[in-house]
Amino acid sequence: MNSKITDVIIHTKEQLSEQQFAEVTDHVYKTEGIVSLSRNVHTPKFLMVVYNAGNTRANNILKTVTGLGYDASLVGI
Repeated sequence: MNSKITDVIIHTKEQLSEQQFAEVTDHVYKTEGIVSLSRNVHTPKFLMVVYNAGNTRANNILKTVTGLGYDASLVGI
């Protein structure tokens, strides 16, 4: 198994409420290879996702977020 742990930052246009963040978290964690998903209270529109690049890609994670109806984009890898 390829084990390359990396991270990506996803920017959401709107600040997600706690309930919306919980929904995103639940769906993102269903993706194979996700290590963690978090956001900083000082920069709540930026989601930091740590994942195993051998199991998924940043674009797949973004598609999960946008598939829930949120306007989001990849900011950094």
